[in-house]
Amino acid sequence: MIQDLDETLKKLLIEKGKLNAGEIDITFDQPNGEWAAGLSRPTLNCWLFDVRENRELRSMEWEVTRTNDNRSGKLRLPPLRFDLTYLVTAWTRKVEDEHQLLWRALGALSQTRALDPDTCEGALRDQAYDIPVQVGQTSEAIQSMSDLWSVLDNEMRAGFLVKLTLALEADRGFDAPLVLESRVSVGQAEDPPKQEITVLDTVLEIPKRADGAAADAKRGKAKRGSKEGDG
Repeated sequence: MIQDLDETLKKLLIEKGKLNAGEIDITFDQPNGEWAAGLSRPTLNCWLFDVRENRELRSMEWEVTRTNDNRSGKLRLPPLRFDLTYLVTAWTRKVEDEHQLLWRALGALSQTRALDPDTCEGALRDQAYDIPVQVGQTSEAIQSMSDLWSVLDNEMRAGFLVKLTLALEADRGFDAPLVLESRVSVGQAEDPPKQEITVLDTVLEIPKRADGAAADAKRGKAKRGSKEGDG
């Protein structure tokens, strides 16, 4: 769900801000010092740093969902509402370009007060409510922006917060298994004990080539010895 929100924000910035995706990167990484050192072109960064329930929108009134024939129904509580807060910053070589890019992002996101789920990406289309968008507001998560940047181990720069509110149906399950990232590790040494190819939690072990080669040589020697004995 959150990755679909990332893609929706990216789409909104490109379309509303008239940004060229071929010239400007839009990322969602943590903007720490190591990340910043690897940048090669102008970048807008949207870092999700806080997720918390919006208690003002919590409702304890039971909802009734009836079947098509109205003969039976199901009681359930309304979905929980969660605020997701992003820190948006611009990264360029010149401060003038940084300010232009940041202002463009601010203007693009400020045009939208709420997202229609039908215009969003992926699973966001199943949201039960419109998705409120608050731009440039304060957050309960941080008392001082300087404290946040000190944690990031990076130089403080201008930025603004964007808060979006999603609905989470607590009684709704997940239809598909969670797939994160595949990892393939290949090593080379004079006498490696094994090679591992890891995909999620599955590990395939391949025996050492040296053992296989030695076995083949041994079988070949035995076969030649047998032929000499027959001769």
